[in-house]
Amino acid sequence: MNVTKLIIVGAGGLGREVHSWLKDWVEHNDGYSIGGFLDDGSLSLNRFHHYADILSTIDAYEPADDERLLVAIGKPSDKKYVVEKLLAKGAQFFTLVHPTAIVGENVKIGRGVLVCPFSVLSVDLTIGDFVTVNSLCTIGHDTHIGDFSTLSGHCDLTGGAVLEEEVFMGSRSSVLPKVRVGRGAVVGAGSVVLRAVKPGDVVFGVPAKRISG
Repeated sequence: MNVTKLIIVGAGGLGREVHSWLKDWVEHNDGYSIGGFLDDGSLSLNRFHHYADILSTIDAYEPADDERLLVAIGKPSDKKYVVEKLLAKGAQFFTLVHPTAIVGENVKIGRGVLVCPFSVLSVDLTIGDFVTVNSLCTIGHDTHIGDFSTLSGHCDLTGGAVLEEEVFMGSRSSVLPKVRVGRGAVVGAGSVVLRAVKPGDVVFGVPAKRISG
């Protein structure tokens, strides 16, 4: 039987978490194995002994037909930079939805998406390409998450909320119904977004207020 190798891009903290989530997924899906990591820091796993190897730097990686990549980079701009570099080489990407995640009806999930354990994607919503949904997030009906956005753990997007591309949401932050967060904005940890956030703004607090941008 042919086996597809799943390779994690990034061997930092998120990459190590993804390694564990991939092990769970591979147990439930035949024909796949964890191939290792791509990372520019060749010593990043030296203090551990239970992870797959770093196979290559990102620049030196040459795609193979039996390999699929999953990006474990949290910062949206860095994630986009690395993905575009790998796409230009012809790399193929994989979408991981952890077995414990709940996915409702009419949920559209793009390529290269990461959905971590115990997250809930309700119904009638869209997740763009290369989005990261960390553990225990809830995404309500009719929401839209733009390409390359990242939700940290325990985030809550309520019904009809919109994140444009490359938005970063800190842990335990929330966006209220039908509120739009502009491209490249950052929502600080624990913040509650009550009104629209302009592109590139950094907001923080309850209610969330602009602190830079």
